[in-house]
Amino acid sequence: MIRARLLLASCCFATSLAASAQAPGKPADPVTGEPAQPAAAAGDGGVASIATSTVGTGTGAAPVAAPPPPPKKIDPKLFDDALNDYFAGRPREAAPKLFEYTENVPSTDENYAWAQFFLARSLIELKLHHAGAVYLARIARERTNPAVLTKALAELQLFTDRAHDEVMIDEQVFGALDLGFLPEDIAGYAHYQQGLVDLRVGNERWATTHFAKLPEGGTEASRAKYAMLVTRLKQAKKDLPKEMIDQFFELAQDPKLTQDARNDAMLAVARLRYELADYTGALDAYNLVKLPSLDPGRAALYLEEAWTRYQLGQVHAAMGLLTTLDAPSFREEFLPDKFLLKALIYRDLCHYLPAKRSAKELTRRYSESLDAVRDRDDLTRDPRLLRAASARGSTRRARQFLESLELEGEQLGRFAGTFGERMFGYMTRLYDLSRAEAVRIYQQRLTEAVRVEADKLLRAAEQVRLMEYEVGLKLYERVKKGAKLVALIEEEPLKANQVSFKFTDEYWNDELRTYRFSLKSRCIEETAR
Repeated sequence: MIRARLLLASCCFATSLAASAQAPGKPADPVTGEPAQPAAAAGDGGVASIATSTVGTGTGAAPVAAPPPPPKKIDPKLFDDALNDYFAGRPREAAPKLFEYTENVPSTDENYAWAQFFLARSLIELKLHHAGAVYLARIARERTNPAVLTKALAELQLFTDRAHDEVMIDEQVFGALDLGFLPEDIAGYAHYQQGLVDLRVGNERWATTHFAKLPEGGTEASRAKYAMLVTRLKQAKKDLPKEMIDQFFELAQDPKLTQDARNDAMLAVARLRYELADYTGALDAYNLVKLPSLDPGRAALYLEEAWTRYQLGQVHAAMGLLTTLDAPSFREEFLPDKFLLKALIYRDLCHYLPAKRSAKELTRRYSESLDAVRDRDDLTRDPRLLRAASARGSTRRARQFLESLELEGEQLGRFAGTFGERMFGYMTRLYDLSRAEAVRIYQQRLTEAVRVEADKLLRAAEQVRLMEYEVGLKLYERVKKGAKLVALIEEEPLKANQVSFKFTDEYWNDELRTYRFSLKSRCIEETAR
């Protein structure tokens, strides 16, 4: 045992001598046996020695990361200077000061939430709306100051009337709020938004619970009724409840709704009456849709009214509306049914060649789109289908938000010198990430919307081919001896305040809805036996 201890001591002594011979004048490290590193220079503040130290024994020890630099000390006067700039109408000078303040003070600072709020207001006044909404949403999530939270939610409520980040504002802020501590007006709007979120995921019972808490007679209550009716209408299969017509009609008269919402409610009344074959009632509802003065109107509205008048036998008025849809305001609209209806009217009046030309016009106008559908190409690359899918619904909102992000991203470059390197870099990354997510959501919604428009086009094309076949048979039918012309459809005579003139392809916005097309019938009836 003594011999073994002596051998071990001699080995350790030899190792120590070898280390001293390799690094003369440098003491060996007591843990690793390697020469100790020299102390860092005084000017380095000891950072070099910390960065090269190791943890543990043996080879492969992981280096210790350098600690983060201490937070920059901020003079409280910076916040006061920023507020002075903001209230003096200089948001461009206030924004970088407020950004520096929020980045270097803890969230427990008494002015932290106020600095975020006025930074958001400064960015909004600089037309960087999304960046401002991001800071307002951060206040709503952190909830460090109840007084600032209420103001931030009121500002975010205004964003819902324009293109905005629906996930961040509607779902993550209003859809997740604790409603017990909010003022009545903010709580009512939050209940409305949370009810909408429940409707989107198909949970009508929870949505009804939220909507029941809305103050009766308020704007949100009317909007909630409209959302609930639209959801039930989408879920209805064949049997449409007639009481829904009265409910939509009541909402169409509600002054608390916007004019667009009232028009949509009246359009729902007209469509439901059309489905129930109440064409006169449907026409009355279409006439109650109010459009702004000298506004060209909606192409879909005119087309639906034309179908209704066709069902009532008012073919001249229906052709007048189809003529309206040829106006420059509507030439880019995706309306394949327009050519089908025109061919039906020509066929019913026995104008077979114009009927055949109208039918062929659909396949000629949309030939590239039809080829893309049949070849199973990427339909989002077809310009007509892309334009039609992006023009309505959630896809339209996603496109508008993406366009607003791109516009604000371009405007951000004007503030590169004012914001400073750190703030400008942060804002650039913020808009890049937001734009990437907006593109993803838009493409997701666009893919589904394009399929809907492609199905609409295919159905119209199939009906037009059937129409061409029927017209071809009519052209080659032999007229029996003794046949005579069918009695002409009587038109209402012009009144004293009406004028008739030859149409010269000149369109006026205040006349678009009142055009009438004069077309005589060429049909014959067989009397011979």
